[in-house]
Amino acid sequence: MDHQKAQAARLREWNTTMIINKTAIPDINWWIAKFRANIPAQLIQIPPQNTVTTDAAPSGWGSTLEKEQEMIAMAHGTWNGRQAKLSSNNREIKAITQGLRSFAKTLKNLRIQSLAIRSDNSTAVLDIRKWRASTSLIKEIKQVHQTIEKLGIQIQITHLPGVKNEIADALSRLSRAGDYKLKEEIFSTVHLLTCQCCMMAFPRD
Repeated sequence: MDHQKAQAARLREWNTTMIINKTAIPDINWWIAKFRANIPAQLIQIPPQNTVTTDAAPSGWGSTLEKEQEMIAMAHGTWNGRQAKLSSNNREIKAITQGLRSFAKTLKNLRIQSLAIRSDNSTAVLDIRKWRASTSLIKEIKQVHQTIEKLGIQIQITHLPGVKNEIADALSRLSRAGDYKLKEEIFSTVHLLTCQCCMMAFPRD
């Protein structure tokens, strides 16, 4: 539906009517369901209590959960055949959804109300923040927001330079088959943290 609106605006500007085709029906039904649910929204922005950092590679995704730079948990998974063929932007956005889902139980147990999300993909950050994307990405953007709503949390998403995203990057490249290990310098950094880290691996879905 967003694509059709943008196309109509380009051709006839915004002050006009348009006829939408059947591909917009799922979007319309989604908005109708949102209005009917009438779920209250927190207008006051709560400072983030924890931070989720994600990354995606051609083979899989990785994510970390931290509180004040103290590692709480790490998770990673591999893409199935269909997911591996997605564009890099699609995979990066999907990695955020996977990261949130993998830490859902922990976030609920910690009673987290606000979460910082960091990604080294600027397209993912901008699209999620603005709630708008190209036709090829809108499905993944919706999944992120639906996951956030299910968790009942606020988010603040920011761009993290790739050179500072070492741990999530390493996790995203782990393979479920054969031998693998984190880079020694990354393992040493995690080992020095005064916490008990939980590593979770997820099968292809």
